[in-house]
Amino acid sequence: MEAYDSAVDGAPITARARAADVLLELGRLDAALERAEAAWRVAPEAPEALLLMGRVAWRARAVREALTCLDRIPEESPLWPEAQAERAEALLAGRRADEAYDDLRRALKQHSDTPALWLSLGHVLMTLERLEEAEDAYRQTIERLPNSGRGLAGLADVCLRLGRPDEAVAAGERAVEVSHGDPVARTVLANALLAVGRHEEGWAAYEARFDAYALDHRVGVKARSFETPGWNGSALADSSILVWGEGTPSDEVSFAALLPALREQNPSALVLECDPRLQVLFQRSFPEAEVVARTTPPDPELADRFLNWQCASGGLAHRLQAYRKDYAGIPRGYLLADEGKRERWRNRWAEGASGRVIGLAWRHPDAEADRRSVPFRPLLDALSASGRVLVSLQRGMSDEERATAADRVRIEPDPDANDVDDLAARAAACDVVVTVDSLVAHLAAGCGVDTRVLLDAGADARWGAGRAKTPWYPSARLYWQGVDGGWTSAIKRCGRAVDGG
Repeated sequence: MEAYDSAVDGAPITARARAADVLLELGRLDAALERAEAAWRVAPEAPEALLLMGRVAWRARAVREALTCLDRIPEESPLWPEAQAERAEALLAGRRADEAYDDLRRALKQHSDTPALWLSLGHVLMTLERLEEAEDAYRQTIERLPNSGRGLAGLADVCLRLGRPDEAVAAGERAVEVSHGDPVARTVLANALLAVGRHEEGWAAYEARFDAYALDHRVGVKARSFETPGWNGSALADSSILVWGEGTPSDEVSFAALLPALREQNPSALVLECDPRLQVLFQRSFPEAEVVARTTPPDPELADRFLNWQCASGGLAHRLQAYRKDYAGIPRGYLLADEGKRERWRNRWAEGASGRVIGLAWRHPDAEADRRSVPFRPLLDALSASGRVLVSLQRGMSDEERATAADRVRIEPDPDANDVDDLAARAAACDVVVTVDSLVAHLAAGCGVDTRVLLDAGADARWGAGRAKTPWYPSARLYWQGVDGGWTSAIKRCGRAVDGG
């Protein structure tokens, strides 16, 4: 940075551009934008300045401004291919992946040897869930630029999603090596390491997730800002600690499995900040903690409160060394559902029936996570049997699904998306829950219910690729999608096992 800043007088645009690139790699977006604007003011029509502004702007979520700058770079400019790659990234940030794909294919017809275009194509294809094509795009990137850290990280990510974790580890380790510890590469490697069971290394590498998010919102986790020092894993006796939830509600439920082990260290005060939808459930489940609903920015009373330490919930595994003895400290059921609600649902479903109540959730509610879903009719056929009462825990059933379920599944009013406590009670009222990787799976297993989870080949690394059990949820059993992408075998095995085993 010092070298580039000292060169500004001699090369006012180039020096600022290089400085801005360094700042982007450091995750210092505001400072990068300052350099980009300064370069643009010197020469508003210079392709290098326009490229720089476009690159910085989409990362600042100013997609329209980024596209305006990038579209002013003429096609005859040597920087045009790189501008098209940045333009595709901007379109991705604006959720216009199909348009980005079409533009990249046109650009590659003219500039097929440009690594940046292949790299952006890989990112676009990942977003479109065209994983095999994404793998080819990343390999094309690496073929043209063997030391492309982001290309290797993309290859590691797609291999993990395709159910090839060992290859993902190899590519991730190479990405970290050639990029000298780039946070994006480290975070992708962390997921691969966790998938293959190298937990100590995986949780250490996972510490890069916040820096990774600052560089690329598609990777890592957004950090929370607190003045309190970060906990380093030291003894907590006579010390107070704030644990703040990170990621999705499913992530928060999963990481909450480590709160009992944290409590064993006898902190003088344990404050838990969580998604507001989880507050009631967490307060009942962890009565020794003060549970606070998350706000953005943090509630001033919480942000200004004196506490000795703070820690993101995803950092507990690393600091508590929870992986020792295969996570032996995680209890079978650490969530406590509302007993009154649970009894009401139980009585409603089991009244007049002697069979086992089996709760079903077959489709992830997020349309962008369609790969996690399983075909409903084959699942229903596999589970329908005498002595079983099937109950829907699925939110947002389609008319076709309702018609398929008619007379075979108890269909209740949709669970309120904001009432997680009621969803936990519904899950806890079942003898068995059969579900895909969604909040239903985490709530049921967190409550200690016999939970059967159907997982796609590239499921979240914490499940442990290909494993039948997970130490995070002792009451869960895992059934994996076939290598051919089919669900037939997993569904049949699950159907045979729900009565025990």
